[in-house]
Amino acid sequence: MNTEDIVAKRIVATLDRSLGGLDPQIQTRLQLARRAALEHQRAHSSGLSLAGVGRTLTDLWSTHSRLAMVTLTAILMLVAADTLRDSVMSSELEEVDSALLSDDLPIDAYLDHGFDRWLKPDDSAS
Repeated sequence: MNTEDIVAKRIVATLDRSLGGLDPQIQTRLQLARRAALEHQRAHSSGLSLAGVGRTLTDLWSTHSRLAMVTLTAILMLVAADTLRDSVMSSELEEVDSALLSDDLPIDAYLDHGFDRWLKPDDSAS
């Protein structure tokens, strides 16, 4: 038990001892004031409240829901664009691979630097 708890218990004990000497009308007014204060203090939980974590997440979501939705939408669009780009790039590579494999020339001919010059018509010969 810490010092705050000890002090709080002493204050409660002192107030309880002096309560008997109060006028009943004052006791009623104090009781009504206490009930009103407790009503205003109660937090109405609308979401999860797993040791305060769910409540915190609910509060964050409700206060920042617009920003969260925009961020989530942007992330989903980036993932979709990246997936589409990978798909297009993959299909282009498949087309090049199938063209290379189905051609009459061997792949080494395309890799040879002199082959490109051999394919170009020689303008100086004519």
